[in-house]
Amino acid sequence: MDNATPKVIKFSDIKPTVVKALEEKIRNNKLHISESVTIVDGFVNQTLSTELSGSFVIGGPAVPMIMLIGDDSGRVYYFALKALLSDIEL
Repeated sequence: MDNATPKVIKFSDIKPTVVKALEEKIRNNKLHISESVTIVDGFVNQTLSTELSGSFVIGGPAVPMIMLIGDDSGRVYYFALKALLSDIEL
């Protein structure tokens, strides 16, 4: 059994790097966002499942994501953290 302490990444520690990566992708037209947005200060974990059963499942694999909220539309934009920061170790 591995007793290593799990790696903890605080959003506040990497927020400047995330913002810079988002700005670069928007500038290079890799993200198509046509409105001003506000970043949500935290992570979202989108869980994955290989079956639909109607049951609520706790735990399992997940994709860590960040969210942007459209200032005018209220639209929520999700981006996988690994897609923005490919060198981050999760």
